[in-house]
Amino acid sequence: MRYNVSQLLKEHVGATRHYQLQEDISELDPSLKPLTDLVGNVDLIRTNEGILVRADLRTNVELTCSRCLVQFSMPVRFRIDEEFHPTIDILTGARLPQPDDADEATKIDAHHLLDLSEIVRQDLTLALPLVPLCRNDCKGLCPNCGKNWNEGDCECADVEMDPRFAILKQLLDEPENLN
Repeated sequence: MRYNVSQLLKEHVGATRHYQLQEDISELDPSLKPLTDLVGNVDLIRTNEGILVRADLRTNVELTCSRCLVQFSMPVRFRIDEEFHPTIDILTGARLPQPDDADEATKIDAHHLLDLSEIVRQDLTLALPLVPLCRNDCKGLCPNCGKNWNEGDCECADVEMDPRFAILKQLLDEPENLN
């Protein structure tokens, strides 16, 4: 996911390059388990400060359900809107000062190569759910035997209730108290 932007840096503000991306991202992050290549559109737009990257990307990743621990495939779509800053002036070769808020991931290297890998990794990670669920109505696992309740009920006896909740159970058992 590296783009040589030397010619684009020589052009006027607003000059644009369009690219179709199809990239294997299996080596991007060991914690990510992509099932398909990353695909999408990438636009590189010349700005006063550098290059604005706008991308609309998608892939499928393998996640583990946080309730039942089953692995499942989830489609992920995310956008990138990030400005990259050159470190070397394209015309003079002089080192350029970096903005105070510049991140290492958004720097264009001395060879005028713009690398999207770290930004893609970050944005893909942010696009994933904090609590992945195989389905919205996932029932989870039995806390006693570990059976997946999505596959049916288990043979465990009802769990003994915490005595602190006994008064609440009495309220539920007496329907006239619910009104």
